[in-house]
Amino acid sequence: MFGNPEAENALQDLLTKQDELLYPLRVKHAETTWQAQVSGSVADYKLAEETETELRLTLSNAEVFEELTKWLNDPGIQDIQLRRWATLMRIEMAPNRLPEEVITDLVQREKKIENIVNSFRPEIEGKTVTQNEISEILKTSNDIGLRRLAWEASKEIGPLVADDIRELVRARNLAARALGYPDFYRMSLELQEIDETRLFSSLGLFSDLSEDPYRRMKARLDRIMADHYDIEAVDIAPWHYQDPFFQEAPSMFGADVEQVFQGKDTLDWVKSYFRGMGLPIDAIFNRGDYYEKEGKHPSAFCLDVDQSGDVRVLLNLKDNAYWAGTALHEFGHAAYYLNISRNLPYTLRRTAHTAFSEASAMFFGRMTGNMEWLIEMFGLPGSVIRELEAPLKEERQVRMAVLSRWCLVMTHFERGLYRDPDYDQQARWWDLVERFQLVRRPGDRPETACDWATKIHIAMSPVYYHNYLLGEWIASQLQDQMASDLRLSEPVIFHEMPEVGNWLKEKVYQHGALYDLNELTRAITGTIPRPESFVKQFFTDY
Repeated sequence: MFGNPEAENALQDLLTKQDELLYPLRVKHAETTWQAQVSGSVADYKLAEETETELRLTLSNAEVFEELTKWLNDPGIQDIQLRRWATLMRIEMAPNRLPEEVITDLVQREKKIENIVNSFRPEIEGKTVTQNEISEILKTSNDIGLRRLAWEASKEIGPLVADDIRELVRARNLAARALGYPDFYRMSLELQEIDETRLFSSLGLFSDLSEDPYRRMKARLDRIMADHYDIEAVDIAPWHYQDPFFQEAPSMFGADVEQVFQGKDTLDWVKSYFRGMGLPIDAIFNRGDYYEKEGKHPSAFCLDVDQSGDVRVLLNLKDNAYWAGTALHEFGHAAYYLNISRNLPYTLRRTAHTAFSEASAMFFGRMTGNMEWLIEMFGLPGSVIRELEAPLKEERQVRMAVLSRWCLVMTHFERGLYRDPDYDQQARWWDLVERFQLVRRPGDRPETACDWATKIHIAMSPVYYHNYLLGEWIASQLQDQMASDLRLSEPVIFHEMPEVGNWLKEKVYQHGALYDLNELTRAITGTIPRPESFVKQFFTDY
């Protein structure tokens, strides 16, 4: 069927005007957000709050929203790019069709929590510590008392923000209901173009496929840890693991991969690596912020400021395996952003879906556990290869299993949180941790503990965590497909392989958001995001 030129021209005029109106506001919002995250200053957070409010108020135009709805229901609009452009513009506007006072209130609540979290520094025995220092204790100390103090310090922020998060959840739900959605969680999934029933069916399938091998992995890990700490396996507590949430696997299999990264300039070798993969990132390096400082956001992220090449990465680097993987992950996001076609309309110059951006990031972030990659990247001597090879393979499998089961905790927790904000969230949290991670809750946590509220993604990146797991699945599907398309021999050594970078640019990156999540995944791999490739790669040997 041919489109109606008059209708399509009218829609294009509307969308072009909207992009021209929104472009400076989007850039201003991104720049002020970046500055607030880097500085942590109250003034910068206030400015970021003001620019976000301004952007959201501009997106609240009910007249434009209704006009977009009308055109999308018009059979005369047949142009694929035009329909996708209108769809994404409408999605962006949908949650903002609220009174000014509601938008202002939501933004203020979010920024208040964000400011508290980014400026907060916990204490251990009266001494202020950073998240890196807590991580170092949990990774290296055999002093069980100190480990417990460090773990508890990582939870100190919870009671300070828990009430604010509950109120934010209630406020988000009220806003979502005013727009015709059951709650904020289901609204967010719908606006991410994700069907809730299909998502949780896939999560259930993954849980079933991974359950038995994960139990075997976890039992072996706990035995090793019990021997290491000279305790019984039944006495393993959350602070015996090396991550406060057990979202990362402990380095307990004898793979001393830290020696590979110590003393090396992470930024230097990361830049060289992406250049060798045909995805140079050199041009954006001077825009990033890479080392710890007071008030700065304590974790890591990548931000596409203008969807035209101004991409920035924030890190808090140390020369270790964790930050090596994190740097590869964040610059994996950047590689995607930098290679989206600039011929697309501005609104389409974004990733196909958050899960696809995560897939790109995870594809590269996985490399630090890939023995063949480490050999090629760093020229490891034979003695180190013999020492690392077998334990690193097992550690990599366990690491991916631990991360993926953690994603199940977060996804189920958030759905429950928005369905019933008044429920005992601490109980919900530990019920899910025990169910999916097989980590026993401490029996003596104080009544004031709000361990769930210490995972700040719940407040600042709501209804997001399923995208990490979908991203892992897609990364595995992409790896299988590129190996087939490029006739790569196993094991694939993803080093100095510009053909892989070109494949990613051609199949994924250049299309921006022209296709939705399921369309693009199916076009590349023949199916929608599924867990089977991921399970095959990381669970079948256990």
